Amino acid sequence: MELGTWSDWFEAVGELLAVVVALFLPVYQERKQKRLTRQRVKNNIQRLVQSLLSTARANREWETDFQTLQTLMRLYGALLTDERGEPIVSLGEQLVVAIAEPSPDQAGIKDLLAELAACK
Repeated sequence: MELGTWSDWFEAVGELLAVVVALFLPVYQERKQKRLTRQRVKNNIQRLVQSLLSTARANREWETDFQTLQTLMRLYGALLTDERGEPIVSLGEQLVVAIAEPSPDQAGIKDLLAELAACK
């Protein structure tokens, strides 16, 4: 049995690498996209909550930001396909409830924000 020429071996290794890349590249890209989506949602929640805490409730901007936060949580919760995003949705919903109270617990909200920041 003959082992073949160097060019045959290089061709075989190249084909094997091409198959491996073709199989695993979509998985890698999907994981990366989900991670970026989680990061964007987390950043938007944090930004909106900070804006809500620093704006008076009587202000129209507060109402707009609150509705945006509610919509974001509904959409992300409905479209969730990533189990790593579940804590983000749960904490976001808790933040919506906490902010909606007539006199929000600032310390509790800051704790929830800290937990949210720790999510990956």
